[in-house]
Amino acid sequence: MNEERNLQEIVREIVTGLLTNLGITEIEISVFSGRPDIREAFVLNITVPKSDSKLLIGQRGVGLSAMQHLLQTISKRKAGDRYETFSIDINHYWKEKYHLLCRDAEDAAREAIATGRLVQMRPMFAYERKIVHSALSRNDRVETESSGHGEERRVTVKPASLL
Repeated sequence: MNEERNLQEIVREIVTGLLTNLGITEIEISVFSGRPDIREAFVLNITVPKSDSKLLIGQRGVGLSAMQHLLQTISKRKAGDRYETFSIDINHYWKEKYHLLCRDAEDAAREAIATGRLVQMRPMFAYERKIVHSALSRNDRVETESSGHGEERRVTVKPASLL
């Protein structure tokens, strides 16, 4: 796993440089194992002061998603063949969001099963939809699909009785 460690070092360097250039100097970076269900090699959690995290995360995680896209693009160029998909998190925002999304997915599944009707969840980012699909993939009483376009794309939960 030496290559993974090298990619982690590359990403740490890029993150530190980016945040320092933004004037954020209180930075702690920790690395966690990735979640295989969403095919990520590792998660890089960045801890910054709360006032800075609000700016970086943005409303509903828009800033964090943009930062992740930027870091992945830069990392692909620098890591070359050693590149693997990874996620970044700021002050455990996505970790907490992950648990909330799993809970919301289970609630939608229970509602779909109880009513025998489709349940449409709120519009979500691709990363969020992937978590919902994964959370419900083990439930044989429902099926999920994404529908809509752009910012209106959402997950629909269907009870197995409608399939």
